[in-house]
Amino acid sequence: MASKTIHMKRYPWLINPYKIIIKQHQIKKTHHAFLIKTIKGLGVCKLILEISKWLLCNHRNGIKCCKKCHSCQLMLSGNHPDWHQYISKKDEIITVNHIREINEKIFKYPKQGKNKIIFLSNIQKMTESAKNALLKTLEEPPKNTWFFLIDYNNLRVNSTLHSRCLIYILSPPLEKNSLSWLKNQNLLNKKLNLIALRIYQGSPISAKKFINDGLWEERNNLFLYFLKSIKNQNLLKILPILSIKNTILKIDWICLLLFDSIQLYFNQKKKLTNFDQLELIQFFSSNYNYFTLHQSIYTWTKCRYRLLNIPSINSELLLLEQLLKWEKILSFVI
Repeated sequence: MASKTIHMKRYPWLINPYKIIIKQHQIKKTHHAFLIKTIKGLGVCKLILEISKWLLCNHRNGIKCCKKCHSCQLMLSGNHPDWHQYISKKDEIITVNHIREINEKIFKYPKQGKNKIIFLSNIQKMTESAKNALLKTLEEPPKNTWFFLIDYNNLRVNSTLHSRCLIYILSPPLEKNSLSWLKNQNLLNKKLNLIALRIYQGSPISAKKFINDGLWEERNNLFLYFLKSIKNQNLLKILPILSIKNTILKIDWICLLLFDSIQLYFNQKKKLTNFDQLELIQFFSSNYNYFTLHQSIYTWTKCRYRLLNIPSINSELLLLEQLLKWEKILSFVI
């Protein structure tokens, strides 16, 4: 496989999806709009980029782009006039004006070669009016225009939008393959790698980032304080560490730990994510029933939602309220 592109070498789980999608184009049985359902941390944007390079290449070599033609050079420099990517910034929203801008571009002749590509890298960032405007475009798209859309959240998406696209599900690699990849990245602690993978739903790239960015130490520190506060029946002790930074991540870790307690409650020990935190997991599983654990997760999820969606909210006050509420749920307060 010496012919793989650099990104395919870097992320081997993308090789088959790349071949499958390119093959559909080669036999002219593809769809003008691909909606890829996946999770973050699999490199799907790199996959779309490599497919786009092939579609825009003027001198293809089988499933490879030539890397030499003017079109390939423009893609390499990030200046191809027929490649249009939307949502490159973290908090950017796609509005109906963006869709109008897309329409202006795609109904013109391609400036290089014969194909044009529109890449919407997170459809959850689209407003409802933008989705409705896009539907009209997808109903009667101009010839040789290819749309690639990504859905990370796998939430309810406009059913009509589904009907106008070919749905492709990009799943995480098998756990053993991801562990092998992490080992090849010089991450040699198998236990740590497995926990990181499970925290991030099997995403090798996110697991690697978690380990390398020092989040592992933050997580361990949180659970250390958490265990002490549980034993003292005083959850307010974790407020300083919870509110200082990465609050949303820490709420996610707490919810995953509670979910592990539910798993253990139903004797699913092999499926635990935080199997290095058995003392905490066993405490919750032994002392609380499914409904109490479920209620705990629900209140934390609600707290998380409010932190993310209410502008200028006093996060420390909200966390204080949540911890007091949780103490009551856990019967720390009578």
